[in-house]
Amino acid sequence: MSRKAIESGTVTFSDGVKVQVDDVAKEFTIALSTHFDIDEIQAVILLRSFLYNEGLFLNGSSSDKSLLEELIAAITPFYYSERLFVLRTLIPLFRAQQNSADLIHPIASENLPKIIPDGRAFAEELIDEYLRKTSEGIPHNFSGDPRAASRWAKQNCKEQLVMLEVVFWAMWGYVACEGPLVVKLYETASDTNLGSSQQNTTLLLDDEGAQILQDSAALWILITMEVLELERIAEPDGVEISSSPKDKSFYISSPEFLKQIHTLVMSHSDSQHACAYLAWAFVLSRLHSKAQEVKDIPESYRSFLQSTLAHPGRGKDREPTHTLMARTALSNDVGLFKLLLNLLTSSPVFVTAVAWRTGSTVTDPNAIAFRSVIKGGRS
Repeated sequence: MSRKAIESGTVTFSDGVKVQVDDVAKEFTIALSTHFDIDEIQAVILLRSFLYNEGLFLNGSSSDKSLLEELIAAITPFYYSERLFVLRTLIPLFRAQQNSADLIHPIASENLPKIIPDGRAFAEELIDEYLRKTSEGIPHNFSGDPRAASRWAKQNCKEQLVMLEVVFWAMWGYVACEGPLVVKLYETASDTNLGSSQQNTTLLLDDEGAQILQDSAALWILITMEVLELERIAEPDGVEISSSPKDKSFYISSPEFLKQIHTLVMSHSDSQHACAYLAWAFVLSRLHSKAQEVKDIPESYRSFLQSTLAHPGRGKDREPTHTLMARTALSNDVGLFKLLLNLLTSSPVFVTAVAWRTGSTVTDPNAIAFRSVIKGGRS
């Protein structure tokens, strides 16, 4: 349909605006569509946006093929940049929606529900797309050009990084931390080893590629801590053990998902996962304390509590699992404090000067919310 519209010479955009496409624009549009593997009408929008924002200065080669190659080379940085900004447009809306003092708070509050009517579905779809991108191979038309392949692989990882930022801000207050979603996030963090497991790892071995993966790992650390809502858990009534909980959307309300999260957390006690490991120990400690106050623990919680609150040792010397977890996380071998020091002093996620120096893709370095999550995990 889009190809036929281009060939007809008249294109109608989704907002109803019609534009004419001359023969030269047709040729450019089809070349861009083929090269970037995008819809032809989207290629028209890309070309018009590039001409409006950047202009076009070609050498005027006598060869049509060379002219098209020159166009593609000129437009590629702009196209890659725009792909990131499409994702970034949601971040200020999520932030403003949570801050009543923000000037665009009314706009965000009115429009976010229209843009994202189902927050959980949005987050799950975004994670699915993130996973798809981690396993996506180099497009066939780039396979014969190592430089272009490397640039594509890094762009792919940059888009993953911004997706993680969007997930963070969505979970910051707009999307409820429901059991199925928290499990999905932990599964993804585990399956991708905090984003380091990539189909195109060999193209990410230089400093730029390594920095993108490090920044992704930092965001995964934040996300896996954030979704546990430690500040809420720490409140006197933050944990509820009941067969009919008041907030059924909170992951704590479902022993089934608590068990799944526990299994995933316990499978990683190494340095990079130490923050989530210690955070989960805190959640277990609060569940343990609450269980002491509840006279009749619902049967749905009983098996979970029995399997996680006491270490299967001998006699009276058995210790609560959360105590053992905390001891493990704080041991010198795990290196939790070294990890925190590196994050807070050397990561572009937390240090604006480092973000500028490295040219980091992180949209908003050193955001207060980032530090708040880390602070909550250290409390």
